[in-house]
Amino acid sequence: MHTQETSFGYVLALEPGDELIRSLIEFARHRDVDAAIISGLGAVRAVELGFYHLAQQDYERRRFDEPLEACSLTGNIALLDGEPFPHVHGVFSRPDCTTVGGHVFEAVCAVTLEIAVYTMAGTLVRGPVDYCNLKLLKLEDRP
Repeated sequence: MHTQETSFGYVLALEPGDELIRSLIEFARHRDVDAAIISGLGAVRAVELGFYHLAQQDYERRRFDEPLEACSLTGNIALLDGEPFPHVHGVFSRPDCTTVGGHVFEAVCAVTLEIAVYTMAGTLVRGPVDYCNLKLLKLEDRP
């Protein structure tokens, strides 16, 4: 993974074999990023996606071991139990331009994944909520 600092934060360029979520965690630890919005694109050779079923309180996961274009990657980086936690969703295209998408559990870079990391002052924190078993953003109420 290569990084470049910008006026808004950073741009990351992942290389073949780099895994997106692990790379984002490593980057955030190294650069002390506690709050960021991410946006990206590129190509993957494998991806594990999920869909959260509220009634079952669990993700349905599907793995795709095939070359896919990463048409859109979006999400954020916050802290969960004091550690960086990337929350990423993605849309991926097959050669016939049909798409699959969902919560990204894993995405292995095929050629490149180019990620803009828009850092912000302060800290975003995740924690439990009373209506599901997910740990969601705990935002300050503002008047």
